[in-house]
Amino acid sequence: MYVPNWQELTGIPPIKAKPDSGFWTKAYDYIDAPTLLKIVASGEWNYSTKFGNKCSANGDLMSPFNSARCIYEKAPVGALIGKIGGSVADKDPSSIFVVGTECVRKLDQEKGPLFLTINDMWTGFGDNDEQLTVQIFFADLQKPTSTSA
Repeated sequence: MYVPNWQELTGIPPIKAKPDSGFWTKAYDYIDAPTLLKIVASGEWNYSTKFGNKCSANGDLMSPFNSARCIYEKAPVGALIGKIGGSVADKDPSSIFVVGTECVRKLDQEKGPLFLTINDMWTGFGDNDEQLTVQIFFADLQKPTSTSA
């Protein structure tokens, strides 16, 4: 059985619920495929200070907002989401994936900067608050080796 040899990337900034510019925070300059990518997030943040409810990177399943109006409708409001490639102002949903508090992704072709953000309405970032601590790991893809007796 293959057990990934995870290597932690260093210098990862906190991911703010209100990015400094655009919609996304660049978490890492360049991810090169093929690789396994693991992201672990801790802490709580607000997708709207009007409600005062904090949520983890898994989002708020009881949110009064409809996630269909958010950046990524397949994720709960307030969830940590990511994408590889593009820019901080990118609005193309085709490469977005849900991170939550932990995710592991096999990257075959995707290459470029890793961006992370909160799943909120495109116009809803103004009243966001707090940040998450994120750890990013990668591991080389290895083909299982067969042993013969």
